Amino acid sequence: MVASTDIKFFVHTNKNAPQLQNAFGSMINVLDACLINGINVGQATSLTANDTAATLLFGTGHNLKQGQVIKVYGADQSEFNGEHRVLTIPNSNTITFELLSPSSVSIATGQINVSLPPLGWEKPFSSAGKAAYRSPNQLLPNRPYLRVVDELDPVWTNTYAKYAKVGIVEDMSDINNMIGVQAPFDASAVNKNWDGTGGGSTAYNGWAKWYYALGGNENSATTKTVTPPDGERTWILLGNSDCFYILVRTHTLSTYSKRLMPYYFGVIDTDFSKVFALAATFDYTSASTSVSNFSATPLSISDIQGHLILNRNYKMDGFPVFGLTKSLNGANTRSGYQNYHTAPDNTVPIFSFDVPIFEGTTPRGKLPLIEWLTQASPYQNLTVFKYKGRLKIALDCMAYEDGQVLFNLE
Repeated sequence: MVASTDIKFFVHTNKNAPQLQNAFGSMINVLDACLINGINVGQATSLTANDTAATLLFGTGHNLKQGQVIKVYGADQSEFNGEHRVLTIPNSNTITFELLSPSSVSIATGQINVSLPPLGWEKPFSSAGKAAYRSPNQLLPNRPYLRVVDELDPVWTNTYAKYAKVGIVEDMSDINNMIGVQAPFDASAVNKNWDGTGGGSTAYNGWAKWYYALGGNENSATTKTVTPPDGERTWILLGNSDCFYILVRTHTLSTYSKRLMPYYFGVIDTDFSKVFALAATFDYTSASTSVSNFSATPLSISDIQGHLILNRNYKMDGFPVFGLTKSLNGANTRSGYQNYHTAPDNTVPIFSFDVPIFEGTTPRGKLPLIEWLTQASPYQNLTVFKYKGRLKIALDCMAYEDGQVLFNLE
């Protein structure tokens, strides 16, 4: 069976991918590429097929990953065009994938181009440094916006930490006119999440944040006033038409390459309501307050649910719900890890769990696409494999303290 292409992922090493740098606007550039526009990979030098097995060759390195979804267009034979999931990468210039139907020719003709197609989200409103995104799934009972402000605030300084201010907005008439329920929201300070106050080291600038550039030593806390280093940061974005995760390393150093902070926006899976959730660093502190590259919450998948915020509670009342809790057997500690030996068939046994979410004692569902992997690091980063008929990918990140999580790709 041909692999589904609904769930896609993107990495910072993809050719022509935008980068998270020490510059405001970087987060919107990444979101635009992955959610809205896609990323150009380049023109193929040849595309051949044997029945449904296709091989695509590039003149230079393609920088694609196994399991990524590509879009082929420009082939004269229609069976080659469309979205396909990369099956194997024989070498740096070649990929293979499976066609939906047997090819009519062994060598495709035409000017064959390849891209990484976007998740297909909408971006109804935007201005310089601001954007509003929402799910394209019109079957959802509601489609609130992810509002992103990724610009230099007048109270901030360009040498300080860089992050996008983010929030759930139920409705909007333009990029600056928000209507209805917001999350996070403080009725006593309605612009708390969006407009900075004060100045210099005493400035307060935003509440829910997606950090992408912090300064100081990678292994210790630093104030937000310390200038981040220039250069590219590691990032991975994975999702579908209903939700996405973006995992970010806020420093250029690679000493702890697994330590990616996971952020999230989208629907949570629940039996009785479709509610949107946001995972961010909820940090309403001054610029002089210390923040760690890796302990700014949410610092790991293991407590990401504890730092989710919903725009409505389980009664569907219109006010934000903070601090959702999790329910897991066993301690969420590094000592709980075990590195299991490989099975007799040289596969790694899977010990993974869904990520349930509770609002107090009321179950709200689970985080979609993701599973806890109870082993520490049984796979190489970005390993794609099939388990019980489902395609999965293992990602290095902050899980418990240090380890991996699994994402479902179909």
